[in-house]
Amino acid sequence: MNTNDKIFSKIDFVKPGPKEQISWVYRDSMIINEFIPQVRSFEVDNTKRSLQCGHCDKLALFKIRGEGTQDNAKVIESPYHERQDIITWRILECEWCKKPTFEEVKTAYEWTDDLIYSGMVQIFSEITTLYPEANIAKAPLTNLPEAIAKKYTAALKVQDIEPGACAVLVGKTLEAICNHEKAAGTTLSDKVNNLLSSDRFPRSLAEMAHQLRQIRNLDAHNADDEVTEEDTPIILEFLEAILEYLYIAPAKIAAVQARLKKVR
Repeated sequence: MNTNDKIFSKIDFVKPGPKEQISWVYRDSMIINEFIPQVRSFEVDNTKRSLQCGHCDKLALFKIRGEGTQDNAKVIESPYHERQDIITWRILECEWCKKPTFEEVKTAYEWTDDLIYSGMVQIFSEITTLYPEANIAKAPLTNLPEAIAKKYTAALKVQDIEPGACAVLVGKTLEAICNHEKAAGTTLSDKVNNLLSSDRFPRSLAEMAHQLRQIRNLDAHNADDEVTEEDTPIILEFLEAILEYLYIAPAKIAAVQARLKKVR
């Protein structure tokens, strides 16, 4: 069951009137329960808008699956309420990766009384994404051999969409590394061992490479056990450690050496 199912599968749909209403009954959700313990119901809103998804990192259309105000608050049309802040929560679904985003909208109203209009008017509104938490994506490695960079970039693009595909592409990146290093052998395992025996790989990186190969096989061979979202960060960390050792670190060392020669 994915994250969407955990949130939406326990929401009851009823039709009390012209608007479909969602009764919030999923009180055990770590995502929702933490932020909106006072919400009683959501009203479905089928409008869409464009957002940067915190899951797949795509600029995508989102459907507003439901929204509700804190304690069912409503704007009170009264001069005795000079300033009112209304907190609204929304659940949105990314049309690209189908994962949920949870946001809080704070809207402020003030009473105005002039010759043209008398009543509450909106003075500002701000939106804060509560889930998923904003994360600053680590910049991908650069200055890699072209064939390796192509496979590595492809793996990064699907890391938040399909973990199994990411693992397979990481395996292809590893194959591209072995081919670039002209490693001997008929299988990927043989080639990794050849890099180890030729001192191109230290033993720790060879072990990482073998583990990447084995994880790749989980999805490549349709095994019962499959690659999950929790596996993806480790897979990419292992791959990037290998790339850093073989290509990034030597380039940095060469750059520093060139700099030192200039000052001698």
